[in-house]
Amino acid sequence: MTLRLLEDWCRGMDMNPRKALLVAGIPVTCNEAEIQEALQAGLTPLGPYRLLGRMFRREENRVVALIGLTEETSLAVVPKEIQGKGGAWRVIFKPPDPDNEFLNRLNEFLEGEGLTVAECTHALGYGNDPFDLEQNLVPQMGAPMLAEAIDEALQPVLQHLRYRKLRVFSGRDPPEPGEEGFDAWLFHTTQMLKAWQVSEAEKRRRLLECLRGPALDVIRVLKINNPLITVPECLQALEQVFGVIDNPRELQVKFLTTYQNPEEKLSAYVLRLEPLLQKLVERGAIEKEVVNQARLDQVLAGAEDRTLRRRLSLPEEGPAPGLLQLLTLVKEEEAAEEEEEALLQAGLEGSFT
Repeated sequence: MTLRLLEDWCRGMDMNPRKALLVAGIPVTCNEAEIQEALQAGLTPLGPYRLLGRMFRREENRVVALIGLTEETSLAVVPKEIQGKGGAWRVIFKPPDPDNEFLNRLNEFLEGEGLTVAECTHALGYGNDPFDLEQNLVPQMGAPMLAEAIDEALQPVLQHLRYRKLRVFSGRDPPEPGEEGFDAWLFHTTQMLKAWQVSEAEKRRRLLECLRGPALDVIRVLKINNPLITVPECLQALEQVFGVIDNPRELQVKFLTTYQNPEEKLSAYVLRLEPLLQKLVERGAIEKEVVNQARLDQVLAGAEDRTLRRRLSLPEEGPAPGLLQLLTLVKEEEAAEEEEEALLQAGLEGSFT
């Protein structure tokens, strides 16, 4: 698929195509909630965005979505693909003209120094007329400042040229072809992150780009609770789940004695338990078939609220909710409590006026 569809679609909606992108390869069976979930996981580093529309592509038997951005962005921060239902979804983006981007950054730097492009060209020698003997031939801009200006303008380009994708990690045991084991992957990733002189958001995007399967699922769950989770926090969570093998018995004791802390939100407690639970599943201490029940049992046992089952309307019988379903119930209860407290506070303030 070329950029023509993006350009034509934006033209029909009177939009700047550089403030939009297409996400292609979405299965026909994917509903809007599933699309939004994938977009949230893959496009968060780009800042605010909006799903503007969807179109069925007969030749691919897939859906393509138009995404609107609030401002133009750099090619370096736009992912080539995001993970969604059915696998990877392609991201199509119209990059800015590299010449314009260089000139814009050069102008920004020079303005900050109180200089002009004319003075820059004069310093390079292009403004000197060899037949005008009365003009001042000494450049008004020193070589160190000129070098700094060019370096400032070229830095994003150089970072993009130096950018090498991280190795793929999924957490599967054994790793599939093309994937790394955790220890080797963590070492390589840590070294690359130290070398990159880019924003935290760009580092997070590059990290998510290399994750697959269970590893990506862990970070997706954490991002639901904290969309601005840092790269070190992501690596720490992955290490808890997929890192050095612990004694299964000790790990099980640690899981069963992990309780909700005072002032800790229940949703945060649920997410704090998850790495330990997934590690127990990886070690074979808990069967995958009963993982939801094990999670629910410990949440009910470790929560400060002893009436939690009733408050969440959880039946005594029947299958336990999955992680996302449980988090939804917990978040709804937390929102109701916050609303009740706000109303109570408003009533108390009103009684004293």
